[in-house]
Amino acid sequence: MFVRSPWFARLTFLAAAMAAWAGDVRAQDQSLDAYKILRSLQFVQDSLVRGDHSAADLQRYLLDSLDSRLRTAENSSLADTRNADAVFIYVMSGGNPATLNFLAARDTQGYLDARVVNVLQKYLDGRGAQVSNSLAGLADEYEGSAIGPYLNLVAGNVVYAANPGQALTFYDRTRLDAPGTILEEAALRRSIVAAVALKDSERAFGYSVRYARRFLHSPYAGQFADLFVDLAVTGQPAIGTDRVAEVAELMDADRAQELYLRISRLATLKGKYDLASFAAERANKLNAVLDGKGMAVLPGLYEQISKVSSSNVSEVIGDLAAIPRDGLSDRDKALLDAAQRIGEEIVKPVAMPPSSGDDINAQASGAHDAPAAGTVAKAAGPVPSGVPPAPASAAGPAAIAAKGAAPVAAKGPDAAVDDFVAQGKNKLGEIDSLLAKEDGDK
Repeated sequence: MFVRSPWFARLTFLAAAMAAWAGDVRAQDQSLDAYKILRSLQFVQDSLVRGDHSAADLQRYLLDSLDSRLRTAENSSLADTRNADAVFIYVMSGGNPATLNFLAARDTQGYLDARVVNVLQKYLDGRGAQVSNSLAGLADEYEGSAIGPYLNLVAGNVVYAANPGQALTFYDRTRLDAPGTILEEAALRRSIVAAVALKDSERAFGYSVRYARRFLHSPYAGQFADLFVDLAVTGQPAIGTDRVAEVAELMDADRAQELYLRISRLATLKGKYDLASFAAERANKLNAVLDGKGMAVLPGLYEQISKVSSSNVSEVIGDLAAIPRDGLSDRDKALLDAAQRIGEEIVKPVAMPPSSGDDINAQASGAHDAPAAGTVAKAAGPVPSGVPPAPASAAGPAAIAAKGAAPVAAKGPDAAVDDFVAQGKNKLGEIDSLLAKEDGDK
């Protein structure tokens, strides 16, 4: 749970005061320069990713105010480079792309850099790949300027698909030029994606720690959680349990428990039971910290599922059966059913072949007095005279043949064990398919 610190209270007060000030912008001061409104917008956006979610409405209001000011101001106002930069920053901060087109069309004096206008128009129109080289060159040229970190972020987005390594370079520049801002927050999230694409788990973990330390209360932190859960499970063994715990320790208890639960569930689906068990145990321990307000059922589910392959599987099956299903989602119910089926297959007794060599030889010879398959299959039917009942532990060759399998003796005394293993693999294959489908529905 996020604790409202004195800093947070001051920030909220400033945001409220700014909202009152912004409310008078249109009514009282239509001559206010665009760059001044932009400064207010940047402050609010940075406050938002630091945890002041009340700033979201103010952000939308300031975007509208800035859009109105840019459209109504005299074109000569763009002679001030701060106002010209405000145009570019506005559209790269979630502003209306049509406003850039409107201003560029009436900019007869060339106050706006036509090259920047061109690359941004194509980027915002979904054609950024066409100008990736030009955009990279402009990002280098404008490095250190007001629009520099914004261009670096856009350049990283454009080149990512073709060159994740180059994208990381642009994202790193963004972070260095705009620390503590919404730009750094976005750059860190995208850096994790690029590092994973490069299979650089070490670097991805470094970005994850930075994000958790700085922007855990951002409204976009849910995207970070998605990325880290995937990294923690698929990045093994580079991302060990100690590193998972390092990130979780930067969170408050309820967020940490949710993270552990999600890691445990995905690890269970991926068959990484050691990680699943670790995460489930950590989630259970956090219930004490949360004073009974945590999620008690799910940790038990994942912890027991992760133990299905252990030596005390019979005990685990009982524990799984005791888990209340009322607190489970449909997906977790399916996962519980699959785990129970796996456990039942593991403890299912093996049908052993007859121990007598004479019996084996008799079966191998295909004794002519063996009953028909349909006769043996009739459990309630009479036993033909002169034919002893089949042993309870093994079916006769005719029954095996009825199932499409070769007689046991034709393959040797270990054939029944081999048949059991083959059948078990088929069952587990069906369960694996269920789990894979479940994982795909996430």
